[in-house]
Amino acid sequence: MELVSNLSLDAFTALARRYTQPLHVFLCGLVHDPELARDLLQDTFIAAWSAALQGSPPLLANGDEAEIRRWLYRVAYRRAVDSLRRGRLIRWESLHDLLDFERLPMDHASSSFEELVAESEAMQRALAILTPEDSACLLLMVVQGFTAQEAAAIIGSSATAMGKRIGRAKRRLLSAYLAQNASNPGGRS
Repeated sequence: MELVSNLSLDAFTALARRYTQPLHVFLCGLVHDPELARDLLQDTFIAAWSAALQGSPPLLANGDEAEIRRWLYRVAYRRAVDSLRRGRLIRWESLHDLLDFERLPMDHASSSFEELVAESEAMQRALAILTPEDSACLLLMVVQGFTAQEAAAIIGSSATAMGKRIGRAKRRLLSAYLAQNASNPGGRS
């Protein structure tokens, strides 16, 4: 029988440091409010600490890192959806405070999808048009690098549905992005 040991305070602190920024970016993308995202992030880590103290998998000393990551994103996603249901927030807030724009390439022809999302305000407005589910799908799979199966587990969907959703979400995002650029012919905003 395997001996279960709780996650130490040092290990939890390292976990919190590792995932604070990416979870905050994810939550900002969902709720479009940096302050609310910070509150939800704090709630997520309180739930994680509580689970670690109780010795709940995967938040154990020998817990699988990938499982812990998925657990954190699932809790953060659920907290964000609950908040959106309560508050009906629909506006976008910039992620400028969390991203290092000086490191992003300025050559748009060679920029990746993630870099275009991060650097363009037109893209940010386009993202704000998407449903929270589409935004979560894009943020999890494109920005955070989860597989369709992992993103589906976080959101509570199937991998097949997630694969279909990512395609539709990318098309909707592209249409909204192109509409933003068409309405601003002088360049990107």
